[in-house]
Amino acid sequence: MAYSGKRIFAAVFGILYLAFGSVMIGSVIPALDGLTGQAGIPSDPAAGFVLCVIGAVFLFAYRELSRTSADGPAFLIIGMVLSVVFAAVALLSLGVQGTGILLFGEGETWDPIRLLVPMLYLGIGPAAGLFVWGRAFLSDLAGA
Repeated sequence: MAYSGKRIFAAVFGILYLAFGSVMIGSVIPALDGLTGQAGIPSDPAAGFVLCVIGAVFLFAYRELSRTSADGPAFLIIGMVLSVVFAAVALLSLGVQGTGILLFGEGETWDPIRLLVPMLYLGIGPAAGLFVWGRAFLSDLAGA
């Protein structure tokens, strides 16, 4: 895929990550906490900050890809790797929470849908992008 597809990918995920991250950070305000809780977005400023950083990397990749800079694909790969790593951490956390509830829950039920966080489901697209573009990027690095 040409730079235009990568630019669109970087812009879309940059905006999504920044939007979800900003909402998660802003949900510490009591008036917004009720709204975000109904939408299924947890109130977690630390995770929101991580989402904002990943979004900034994607938007920086968009800027560099728009300039047709040689650094653009590297920033895109870094953004995708960061999102996949943090999605894997969120998935492990989900499994640990479920295991803890099953073993020590004393009547609590484990609802994985309630425990899904934006960091987990936002990582699906970048994982696919990393699968598609990662091999080409690594082969370009090996040839350099």
